[in-house]
Amino acid sequence: MSRIVVVGGHGRTGLLIVKQLIKAGGSVVATIRNPKHMADLVKAGAETTLIDLDASPLLDIERVFKDADAIVFAAGSATGESSALERKGTVRTIKAAEKAGVKRYVTISSIGASTGMKLSGEWATAEMKDYYKQKRAANKALHDSSLDWTIIEPGELTDGKLTGKVKLTVEAIDEGKISRADVAAVVVACLAEKKTIGKTFQLVGGKTPIPDAIKAALK
Repeated sequence: MSRIVVVGGHGRTGLLIVKQLIKAGGSVVATIRNPKHMADLVKAGAETTLIDLDASPLLDIERVFKDADAIVFAAGSATGESSALERKGTVRTIKAAEKAGVKRYVTISSIGASTGMKLSGEWATAEMKDYYKQKRAANKALHDSSLDWTIIEPGELTDGKLTGKVKLTVEAIDEGKISRADVAAVVVACLAEKKTIGKTFQLVGGKTPIPDAIKAALK
């Protein structure tokens, strides 16, 4: 049985990833920084541990990662926090994974972060520009690492239901919406497909079943 560490396991997307991995038969370790969230994850069937990506010693993160088969980075900065946590958290978990001997690493970025998408209209705020700057720096850190990474760049996230159908490409696509449940399903599917290693995917809602969408994107 695979042992997967989900960093940011109580976030709105992270919790769905945890639940879908457990449903698929995986053994899941969820990291959280607020102890009040532990009960939800224990109820879901996950082993849970407290990790602050900004403040926890790197050795503590490395210990959590030891003996894992893969890392999923689903953490994000909270309202009012600097987006720098996106970059710093990625960099620190990459280092911990390398030291712990864990090769597989799947992360959730944001649509267009790797394709040079220019922000415009209501998206062209100083906050969003910094957010994308941090996401791109995080992606570069993964590219420069020794890990077997996959980067998933979804469009605007919604709390809609799981449809199991998406539009997924390695090329730039138009901005669109996608449910967090479908993003979680794509994460789980990518973990199971070794051919997604070294790939960055653009992802929005669509009409193609996830396994077929991944297969077509890998051609």
